[in-house]
Amino acid sequence: MNFKIVMKKLFILLFVLMLASCGKEQGNSQSQGDGSASANQAVETASRGIPVEALIIKSQTVKQNIPLTAVLNPLHAVDILAEVSGKATKIEKKLGDVVQRSDTLAFIDDDIPLSQYRQAVSQVLSAENNLKIAKLSLKSDEKLRKNDYISQIAYENSHLTVKNAEASLLSAKANLNMMEKGYKDTRIMSPISGLVSRKHISLGMMVSPGMPLYRVVNLTTLKVEVGVPQDIIQFVQVGSKANVIISALNDKIFGGTVRYISPQADESTGVFTVEIHVKNSKDLLIRAGMTARINLVLSDLKKQIVVPGYALVSKNGSNHVYKIHNDMAELTNISVLKSFGSQVIVGEGVAEGDTIVIVGMKNLGVKTKVWVETIQ
Repeated sequence: MNFKIVMKKLFILLFVLMLASCGKEQGNSQSQGDGSASANQAVETASRGIPVEALIIKSQTVKQNIPLTAVLNPLHAVDILAEVSGKATKIEKKLGDVVQRSDTLAFIDDDIPLSQYRQAVSQVLSAENNLKIAKLSLKSDEKLRKNDYISQIAYENSHLTVKNAEASLLSAKANLNMMEKGYKDTRIMSPISGLVSRKHISLGMMVSPGMPLYRVVNLTTLKVEVGVPQDIIQFVQVGSKANVIISALNDKIFGGTVRYISPQADESTGVFTVEIHVKNSKDLLIRAGMTARINLVLSDLKKQIVVPGYALVSKNGSNHVYKIHNDMAELTNISVLKSFGSQVIVGEGVAEGDTIVIVGMKNLGVKTKVWVETIQ
């Protein structure tokens, strides 16, 4: 029995050793196969070159959006002040009313101004009659002087009488103009069309010259004033476009246009004031005083050679790009004229139609074989 047990154990041991030997040989074979595949892949990659993404350069107009924040103000707004003293006898327009140019907003007591105006009219009529009489007298004296019936002094006095009558008439007309203005100023009128945004007058109130009575705003077109830094002001042109985003109106976007550029920078901040006009909607959704986000679209009107800023490679203090020719990417020195946001305007080194590497530069040497995966 012992002999049989020993033989069984020996048989099992031999079987296990045989299985282990087969597994090792299979593992070595698989390892050799994987190594061979990796080597083949490396050879294939070396023959094709380093994979990169490329861009074909085209001359273009450079554009960039500059984010700014500003408050919308009416393009036309006027504070209407009292020009005469008196009591408010009638109120025609209230807060929020629509008014047209020359509409009467309120009336001031006009009893005294009206009397003064009528008196000035009568003074003009009297001065005109006196002038007519003086001229007729002069005409008569001319005939008498010819016949030597009156002296030269008498004739000259007739001339002076006409001159004095003309002066009196001018004075009477000037006074009439003043009295007429005083009478008209009792009618508080709007000089522009728009909406009544402020009302300081009420029925029976005593007003005096210089007192604010109304404020009228025209919301058809609004304006925003923004400060633009010196390094990009050259790209802002009268007529440049802007997107005006108003958070109070659920981020509704309105179109804006640059209408004015200050010729002088602000002494304290060093920025240039740019005025942007925004046309309101038909139902005047935009109200004066709303805050807006402004995306000012800057552009250089000339077409230039532009490359993405991320395509640049800095080496020895100079700017380079990898220019591709016949599947070879070569490090090429370029001159940068100006950075414009995420883009760079190039002076020399590349030309329109050249192909440059924009992704994968860190894997390249001075001159490296490449294959282009994607091209823009």
